[in-house]
Amino acid sequence: MKKEREMPHSVEAENRVLGTLIEDSSKIDQVTPYLIGKNVFFDKKNQRLWDKLIDSHSNGEKVDMVGICSKLTSKDKEIGLDAYYITGLTSGYTSMVDDYAKTIYEKMLLRDLIFKSTNLVDLSYSNNPDVYSLLSDAHTSIGRFIDLKPGQKDDMDSLLDETIKSIETSGYNILKTGFSGIDELSGGMTRGEITILGGRPGHGKTTTMINLIKHCIDNGLKVIVFNREMTNVEMLKKLFILESGTLSYLDIRNGLIRGLEAAEELSRVKNLVKEKYNEEKFLMFDKLNSFAESAAEVKKFKPDIIFDDYIQLIVPDTRIEQRRLQLEKICNDYKWLVKTQDCAAVLLSQLNRGLESRGDARPRLSDLAESGAIEQVAENVFFVYYHYKVNLVDKDSSRNRIELIASKVRYGTSGKAVLGFNGDKVKLYNSLEEERKENYNGTKWKFNTK
Repeated sequence: MKKEREMPHSVEAENRVLGTLIEDSSKIDQVTPYLIGKNVFFDKKNQRLWDKLIDSHSNGEKVDMVGICSKLTSKDKEIGLDAYYITGLTSGYTSMVDDYAKTIYEKMLLRDLIFKSTNLVDLSYSNNPDVYSLLSDAHTSIGRFIDLKPGQKDDMDSLLDETIKSIETSGYNILKTGFSGIDELSGGMTRGEITILGGRPGHGKTTTMINLIKHCIDNGLKVIVFNREMTNVEMLKKLFILESGTLSYLDIRNGLIRGLEAAEELSRVKNLVKEKYNEEKFLMFDKLNSFAESAAEVKKFKPDIIFDDYIQLIVPDTRIEQRRLQLEKICNDYKWLVKTQDCAAVLLSQLNRGLESRGDARPRLSDLAESGAIEQVAENVFFVYYHYKVNLVDKDSSRNRIELIASKVRYGTSGKAVLGFNGDKVKLYNSLEEERKENYNGTKWKFNTK
């Protein structure tokens, strides 16, 4: 009888890393680029222990032997995760924790490749259309594995030349948002990094995204958009209105755009959008539900920036049970994608409903759905806050005011930018004064038939 082969793993590496982190929790952030979730560990006890370490660290609690042991449950002890087991781990303290963490990650990638390769064979034989999606996912995993392997070392002269070139062309890596208040706080969006844009329904997330898209196209950048919540047609309606400057979103929604003049304006804007958002500069999809399918299109198109309008709607990896860990994998996959494709990404995220029970419902980092998974990989976390939707008394003064709150800015300063807002024009302005000047100094809707 043929002996079943054991999946790649290293118990020694897992034990040494966990023991070291219990002894010195300051090294946790040092190893998280490799330890991207509990499933990176092979041993079930170590998976559960890693979850406890990360939860304590994320909540600002002290990570030590006493604290971890106090969190042990009867289920933990049933599988052998008890105080005796944890005490044994701490004897394996190592100063080479990065190397051991890398080994753990490498073994996980090998297990993942075995799983995907086996599935690829099965799907190929059955001529299953899902083979394309899985092939793209496997390609990403192979790239990660190859990236771990040591390559030829650069000599110091080459490294110095590359450094000078990077400094001289540093502007290439920064993509401006087009809103001076936000760019002053964050500097913009960086290639190889992720920006999260969060907000409650109706607070202007989509309008903000569409204005960012227009700014990127205006500045000659290649843009790809994944519409997971709205259709491409609805997206184009909003782009039509923004590019027109005179069309009304409410009138278009209610079918009130009629007459020769309106038809001429629609024709003009159609030609403008067709030329400006051509397939060499702009692509969008509304029927891709998996990350692998989306990643495949990114690799083919090679954009400067990705917009994903609702990451919680991406179909998760069903092998991962916990929703938090599913989203953690999606975020880490996106981080890897933008790094390898030399682009930036703006990911829209829904917020937890709990914030509505607070006084002003002003969002904060903990309001992000599965916040720990998202916040960890993001360069910037911006929140859209529309006071008009919250305040039941002072409506008129806040109708055309919106805030972009920079709650996390890795290379800048947290704060907020107050912008002008006109939802019917699908437009944001750099200031309230700019919005008032355009909308109250003689500019009227040309095609409002009411």
